[in-house]
Amino acid sequence: MPIDPIPFKTWKIKKLPPDLKEQLDKMFTEGTLHSCRQLSKWLGDNGFEISHAAIHKYGQKFERRLDAIRLATEQARIVCERFKDDDDEQMHGALMRMVQTRLFEVLGSSNEREKGTAKEGGATIAPVNITALARSVSGLARAETEHRKWADRARAGVAEAEKRVEEARAKGLSPDAADQIRAVLLEIEK
Repeated sequence: MPIDPIPFKTWKIKKLPPDLKEQLDKMFTEGTLHSCRQLSKWLGDNGFEISHAAIHKYGQKFERRLDAIRLATEQARIVCERFKDDDDEQMHGALMRMVQTRLFEVLGSSNEREKGTAKEGGATIAPVNITALARSVSGLARAETEHRKWADRARAGVAEAEKRVEEARAKGLSPDAADQIRAVLLEIEK
């Protein structure tokens, strides 16, 4: 796989001292900088000569990453709200499908780029390690299967416990005690 060239002088920004880079990222996050030229001057005053064009490219890339994080956070929040009253298994499954969808989108984008059919001006992604991506998808599928098995075992255990409560009730367990035990079992089942 060919190695992509380092983006236009953004490597200088990546090599900044951690505290200075953190301040720069904070300025992008909070929107406190006024222009890339002012930011270039600020970095120059701190001993680092970086062009305003490189800062602009870094800022664009930084904003795209922030937007992706915001979108993922919003999607996860919507899934959690949608399933907040349902059982955890449905929410877990929905989150897993969302992650799998994103992984397949990355794989598709990677294939388009390799074939040269990627849309001009479309989002760019870093070169994809197909083995790692396949391992991620496989791991997600395995985790979903294991979660489903665990949920089935838990439901079977609760059903067995409810059956024993009914047997105990038939042998003289008070209805109030049986109802309390059933309430606890229903909480476990959720």
